[in-house]
Amino acid sequence: MKLHELFRILASQIKLEILSLLLENELCVCQICAIVGTSQPNISQHLNTLRHLGVVDIRKDGTFIYYSLDKRFLKQYPFLKAVLQYAKKDYQMSVKTCGAK
Repeated sequence: MKLHELFRILASQIKLEILSLLLENELCVCQICAIVGTSQPNISQHLNTLRHLGVVDIRKDGTFIYYSLDKRFLKQYPFLKAVLQYAKKDYQMSVKTCGAK
């Protein structure tokens, strides 16, 4: 991924919120929806984009799909951890539970 593509991702508030949440947590779509406050199709579309760019990984467990940040992505851009931690505080987000797990 080129640096300008990374900044395009970070310029999207929803993608930035999603990545901030996934920094320390593996989450399913319903958990992300509850925190970000937008629809499941919208979140799924953003996650699909992030997955195809190699930013997030998935893990399937029954009918649930869990998303996490790709460790290789964080290794490639080590400054991102600080950016995402700041964004998480700035947006005052915390993980909520749903029917998953």
